[in-house]
Formats: sequence, C-alpha cells, structure tokens
Amino acid sequence: MAHEHPDILKVFADRYRDSQAGRTGICTADFTLDYHKLLKAAHADSAEARIHAEDRLRNASSQSQGRLKLDTHPRDECLIHIVRLSREGGEAWLFNHLRASSPTEERRQLANLFESFHETPVSSNWKSAWSNWCLQLAQHALDGSSVAPFTRDDLTGNRELLTVLPRVLDWQGESLLRFASCMICHDSKKLEQLRPRLESALRQITAGSIQSLEELGLLEKPRRVFIRGPLRLELPGGTLNLGLLHAPVSISETDLHQAIAIHCDSAQVLTVENETTFLELAKLNSDTLLIQSSYPGRAVLALLARLPAHLPIHHFGDTDPAGFDILRDLRARSGRTIQPLHMYHRPREGSEALQPSDLQTIDRLLSDPRMADCHPSLQAMRHAGTKGDFEQESLGRPSLSAWPFYRSAGNAG
Repeated sequence: MAHEHPDILKVFADRYRDSQAGRTGICTADFTLDYHKLLKAAHADSAEARIHAEDRLRNASSQSQGRLKLDTHPRDECLIHIVRLSREGGEAWLFNHLRASSPTEERRQLANLFESFHETPVSSNWKSAWSNWCLQLAQHALDGSSVAPFTRDDLTGNRELLTVLPRVLDWQGESLLRFASCMICHDSKKLEQLRPRLESALRQITAGSIQSLEELGLLEKPRRVFIRGPLRLELPGGTLNLGLLHAPVSISETDLHQAIAIHCDSAQVLTVENETTFLELAKLNSDTLLIQSSYPGRAVLALLARLPAHLPIHHFGDTDPAGFDILRDLRARSGRTIQPLHMYHRPREGSEALQPSDLQTIDRLLSDPRMADCHPSLQAMRHAGTKGDFEQESLGRPSLSAWPFYRSAGNAG
C-alpha cells in the first residue's frame, strides 16, 4: 500500500498561517519558504513523493496568476529554490484554492464573536469592564495579540466560555460548584472543567479584584469548620451552646460572621489535620476545643480570628513534609501562635522515601524562621531520607491517660 504524504500546498499554507503575516495581517514583503525545507516538512523524501510534490506546486503556480511563484536556481531553471507567495492577493488566492478559511477571515470571525458579546447583560458592577474587555479582545483577535484564555482555533469553545462568564458574574449567594454548573451549563461538571479559563478571564475583567469562583460564591465544598467542644455563639436570635453536643458539628462561615460574640469555655484549642483522628479524639469528650483542619479554609480562619488572643492553640498533624507545611500555613494565615503537638520525626524501617518535591518542601521550611521550633525534626527527616512513621494514626487510639494535653495545656507532649 502506497504511503500517503501531506499535501505540500497545505503544508505551505500552514507555514504561512504561523508566520507574522498569517498571525497579524502585517505583510511588508512576499512570504517565502526554502523549497528543500518545505519538502522535508511535507515528508516528501523519496523520489516519487518529491516528483508528486513538485507537480502539485507547479500546477498551483500556473493557476495562481503570479500569486504563487517558484524561484529557480540561477544556473538551472528546473531546480526550484524558493516558494514565494505574493503579498498582494497571495493569501486570499492560496486559501481559496485550498477551499479553506484564510487567516484574515479567521481573525475577523473571532473578532466578530468577541464584539457580538460586548453588550451582553452582566452584573451592573462589571458592565463597563465587561464591554471594554470584549472590545479589547476583538482588537487582539485582529492584530494577532494574545486572546488567552480563549484560543484562536475553537470558535465553539470560545462561544461557550463567553456565554458562561456573564452568568458566573451574575451569580447570587453561595452554592456548591456542581449545583451552579447544572443551573448555568446544564452539566454538573462543566464549571469545574472550565475553571482555570474562567478564573483567568475573571482576573482580566475585574483587574484582579476577583481571583476565583469562590469569591463569587461558587464553592467546591461548603465554607464550614468541623469542631467539637465548649463553644458558645451569641447570635441575633439567641445563644447556641455547642458544648452541650456530644458529637462533632460543622459551623458555616456565615454563622461565624453573624455571631455577635463567640465564647470558648476551654483552656486550650487543638487543630487536627486528619478527620479520622479528629473523630477519635472527639470520642474522649474532653473540655478541649477541637478543630479539624488541614490547609485552613476561610471558615477555619474565621473561627481562629474570633477566639481569645490568649487562648493556647496546638496543632496535631502528620509528620511528613506536607504535614509540617500545613502547620506553617496555619501559623502564617491565622497570625496566631500555634504549637505542634506530637509532631516529631519517627523513624521506621521501610518507610516511604522522600521525593524531590518533599526535599524542596523541607528546604523551604528550614529557611522559614516561623518554623524554627520544627527544624530539628525536619533535619532528622532529611538526614534519614524517609518520611518515617508519619501518619497521625500510627500513634494509636488516643486516650485521656495518654493525652495529658486534655487536662492541662502546660503538659503538652
């Protein structure tokens, strides 16, 4: 079976499309391409393929009325040296000959798409910004500038993004991302798929005022904090005493902000990285306020901000690099003094080896003065080359006798 080679004229058109003239429409001279490089790009390496490619070019040139020229070698008119497309009418002829849209037509189509959306109704806060952004994108489409987060070769995908964006900007209240996706896109996963491009567009439209879908109320998960312990919230309608509950409960960020006052009747607070361990600790029914938190969300930070400044806070987490980084993040983002609890490197034969990303995290933590108290454990881990027995659960089921922390913060282990 004969091997099929790319149409050399289409390869030439692709090279033109990628050129400055093709991208921007700015054409100060004929577009030229070395014939031998063109043959190589078209995989016309064999004698048969080369003959076929040359016949294709000569036939096209003869029909072009001088718009496609084949410059030959000065000493031999049979040897093609340069393939030349005239700056005057060459592009239109070439793409019409191939029955394809020209780069100029495609730039105009894309610009028309952006222009058609500039009067789309959007939230009054962003009406002017939206219109200006669409018109700016239209100009970028014409002059060959970047149109990111859109692409130049997907009008359908671009239209979808332009249709979704105003509905996202107009979203009212807080909803889970998948619910909003069903309402906006009739597809529960579509907003998640579009998220990087949507957030890039939102940053452009709002000049950085909106960085994420979350800021518009579209949440991957509810803004809640999972707690267990003696906490009282004074709300406009009365006082909610969570200390009366035996089991853990989640509190929304909204309720935390609406609370007139928050009282903690505990002598200490313990944040716990893993939910599994958090639930085991909750069973002890101690008077310690337990907060479940890995990298803290907004609700966790809102609660920490409302707790008395003098209240001692400890964090119990895994002792791999990520576990220590969570402690760093809690300290940095809450602005609170948070001490580690039972967080030290525990060597174990056959434990998981440190990966390059782990070593980068350790080095970053070792250079952070806020983590100075954890540097010995981090250095021991780096020296061992393994994570050790790092999971919280490896310390076994907690008990009051094994956890003196519950009786006195001063006895923390």
